[in-house]
Amino acid sequence: MSVQKHIHVINPLIDPTGGSEWRAVSLYRELREVADATLWRFADGVSDSFDVPSRAISTPRLQYPCGGTVVFVGVYFGIGKWIWLAQPQRVILVYNTPDPERLAKHVRHIRRACRLEPEIVFCSEALARGMSHRGTVEASIVDVDHFRPVDRSHHLHFTVGRLSRATEEKHHPGDLTFYDRLLGAGVDVDVLGATHSMMRFAPSRPGLRLRPAGDIAADQHLGSIDCFFYRTSPQWSEPWGRVVIEAMASGLPVLIERRTGASSVIENGRNGFLFETEDEALEVILRLKNDKKFRAAIGAAARESAVKIMSADARKAICDFYLR
Repeated sequence: MSVQKHIHVINPLIDPTGGSEWRAVSLYRELREVADATLWRFADGVSDSFDVPSRAISTPRLQYPCGGTVVFVGVYFGIGKWIWLAQPQRVILVYNTPDPERLAKHVRHIRRACRLEPEIVFCSEALARGMSHRGTVEASIVDVDHFRPVDRSHHLHFTVGRLSRATEEKHHPGDLTFYDRLLGAGVDVDVLGATHSMMRFAPSRPGLRLRPAGDIAADQHLGSIDCFFYRTSPQWSEPWGRVVIEAMASGLPVLIERRTGASSVIENGRNGFLFETEDEALEVILRLKNDKKFRAAIGAAARESAVKIMSADARKAICDFYLR
């Protein structure tokens, strides 16, 4: 009788709309089918919002990961003192935010505390490029059975939408101006995860909807729009963009900046679109608005690509890495 691997997946689980949080939750869901997996959060983290069991780390209460494989989903948070007591057999650092100095600091800390060489998982080829540390590239797992195409034929108005955390770096400073151009061209706009400043200062206009993060479920939002548009602040280079894969799985044509990490899965003009200027994006959006067959073909190809990215073989390969 084989003994199951002990795998500890760790993330603060602070923000129910965060991509890192959902990456951790999705990885845990996949691993619990093949291993003795535990999802760990910070004491002030959220447990109910993710619909999976998790345990709060508490060093004073001696409640922390022990032995097995320890997986930190992200290097943007600190490692507690408990790591000196954990005695893991493996430590894996999932690097999904562009901060090489913090990654190097975590690597040094793990070497000292655990006397192990941590293994690095990069969230995209773009983030791995040029790094001094070597590792493996792994896509964030998306449940393509949860994000599925829906019948959009009943939509009265062609709507461009997006979703993200409601932070300044996730939005481009020119977004409201661009949305105004779309409205002027007869395109509705629905933003889930708008910042407080966007909702406060944007003029009230018919066809423009700015919602706070978590206002509705992500799959419900994606089912209510006809095209997915995504770009971020010039000061923030999106290392992957899990929401892009969710939108593709939902059968939506997606338009993303070329510098977005998820651009590696876009075949421009076949399963989505890459753009550099607003004029390029506007031209594509208007073509999609006016050509239902074209829109449907791109959406179908997007769905096909998302299913391939998240195939059973791809998910097994991810699990096999953690089960070594």
